[in-house]
Amino acid sequence: MTYLYPRLSLKSTVYRTLQFTVLLASLLTAGWSQAGPGYTKVIKVTLGDYRYMPKDIQLIIDQPVTLHLVNVDAFTPHNFTLEDDSDGLDVNIDIPAGESVDVQLMALVAGRHIFYCRNKLLFMDSHREKGMEGTLTVVPELQTNKTAK
Repeated sequence: MTYLYPRLSLKSTVYRTLQFTVLLASLLTAGWSQAGPGYTKVIKVTLGDYRYMPKDIQLIIDQPVTLHLVNVDAFTPHNFTLEDDSDGLDVNIDIPAGESVDVQLMALVAGRHIFYCRNKLLFMDSHREKGMEGTLTVVPELQTNKTAK
């Protein structure tokens, strides 16, 4: 049995080498940029069925974070409201049905904050009254559940 390998032209060889170099450089750069001080953590929050998933979010003080809010409901628009006068938090953003929105939170101070959906239809319970509420807790360092030995 004989295997034939096509001979590559100089142009093809240079093109493939260039592709490999660009790919390798982008992979290395992406890994390094996430480790640096400018790294922003991204947390996906799903909105649907009158709830947030996850409904409890824990962040580290002064770590920038992007909340990627995804409304999975086909017809129901939702809202993400996070207000706290003491910390200067004033987020009130609408997320149409089937769409997503990114919210960037910077320089958070330690504390516990409630976020909720403020949408309401006339003569109906608000989405918050139906359970669409969550907690954003900002701590000095990430807390883990440790079991006693």
